[in-house]
Amino acid sequence: MVVGESGARRPLDDERIGRRLTRVRELLARWAALRPGNGKAWDYDPSPVPEAEVVALERRAGLRLPENYRRFLLEFGDPGNLLMAYAAQPLADQPEPRSAEPFPLDAPWAGSEREITEWEAQEGNGDFFADGPGEFYGQFDDPRTAFRDLPPGTEYSDGTLTLGATRSHFLARLVLNGPWSGTVWFDSFGYDGGLIHLADDTDESYARYTLDSFCDADEWLPLADLPWFPALPDGVPDPAPGDFLDLTLTVLRHRVRLAEAERACDALDLPALLEAAERLRTPHDFGFPRGHRYGGFGPYVTGLVRDALLAPAPDPAATARVVQLSEALLNNPASVSVALTLAGRWTDLLTHERQAFPEAERSALNITLAATMLDAPPPAPAPDAPPSRLYTPLGLWTALDALTRLTPPQRTRLLTHLPPTDATRLTPLLATATLPLTPAALDDLLTSDLSTPPTRAAAMVTLLRALRTVTMARDLDDAPPAGPLTDRACALAAALDRTGDVFPLLTLAAPTRWPDWQSARAEGHHYLAALRAPAGA
Repeated sequence: MVVGESGARRPLDDERIGRRLTRVRELLARWAALRPGNGKAWDYDPSPVPEAEVVALERRAGLRLPENYRRFLLEFGDPGNLLMAYAAQPLADQPEPRSAEPFPLDAPWAGSEREITEWEAQEGNGDFFADGPGEFYGQFDDPRTAFRDLPPGTEYSDGTLTLGATRSHFLARLVLNGPWSGTVWFDSFGYDGGLIHLADDTDESYARYTLDSFCDADEWLPLADLPWFPALPDGVPDPAPGDFLDLTLTVLRHRVRLAEAERACDALDLPALLEAAERLRTPHDFGFPRGHRYGGFGPYVTGLVRDALLAPAPDPAATARVVQLSEALLNNPASVSVALTLAGRWTDLLTHERQAFPEAERSALNITLAATMLDAPPPAPAPDAPPSRLYTPLGLWTALDALTRLTPPQRTRLLTHLPPTDATRLTPLLATATLPLTPAALDDLLTSDLSTPPTRAAAMVTLLRALRTVTMARDLDDAPPAGPLTDRACALAAALDRTGDVFPLLTLAAPTRWPDWQSARAEGHHYLAALRAPAGA
């Protein structure tokens, strides 16, 4: 842990900031292109904060923001959801009441010296650091250095703003002035002991703790020494301990590495993946501590399901791979049902539902859908049957996608053979998923409530139908104009927060219209704002 270097420490200059921003730009693009299974690459909105808002924030704070943070805001927007994996402090809620006061620290601080003398006087011969609350500070060579008096009227948080809460529930504070300007400090006061110290990811013994405060740094860690596992992408050659941009780069590098590992898995055969899964199930057999969890293959397989649903045309090899991996890696019967539905293996789906689940937990929708696809008599509905087990949004998306391939009479027959509760839940979702692909119908959908996960899953099916219709119609002489449908598809993708996911399909529909998915999302939100504006506005 860096204790302090304020005499030599200087905020980054323009050249060093520029190199870091360039690297952030490269890593963000790489992360999105790798299409990680958890979809987090598209959760972060890298939309620049207008300079007028930055100036207004500075006016409220009573100072100019650190240049590294200021330039990040102007190019990439609020860093909250990117750096803060737990709870970000919205930019609109900044700054702190005493942000313009000088930051008073140049080393970790735990409180006044009086805390030690008062405790030891009360306990007699006790040692504050050996027998009392001071054992929390055992990471210091001389923990007494963390206890000292601050100048009268000073607060340890002076000259900072709160970026948010870390995964360890500490506060991450950005220093706004002085030699430590632009660095991030961890504040654990009010949580586990009391300490504020630099978030240093360059100290080898402390780096993983720092990183794990911002992201799940241990995800797939037991796989890191396997020959196929990728190396960590390069950062910058001149690291600055605790610097806001350096921490952002470190988090991005680990997220890109995990996404690259997923893409490396695409080329592995099943025995190699089973070896990796065994390492994740029993990490202590490979030298890792007992009791720690290092993730699994669920997000990876989820990403494969998502990408199969997003493919321009069915890919039997890809769906067969999803079934194989779901059965071998996930130990989750419901995920296998999703995979079999995706692959259209209806006989296998019927068998799996009946063998893998107790009768009360079987999905009436899956069984009735499979029977309908096989042109077999569906089971008679039971009026008092309990609702089918709850679908994940991805599972519902997969089922609704399959249902759109039925004819209207088949869909009606399927609904009549479902338990009443299931039919009631499914009917409005199916109406959304099979919506007519007309500008008026899509505008009605865009102005409706799309806030619930089931409705969003149904709207996603309609979005993909629209994009595929536009793409297939591009080469037809008598096709209707694609522009109106493309406009609405772009807006629907933005409304569902799915622009990054569907951007490859958007570019097939309109190859030269958007340079990147962020531009498409901005255009979609602009259309939404105009459509939803009050009449006469």
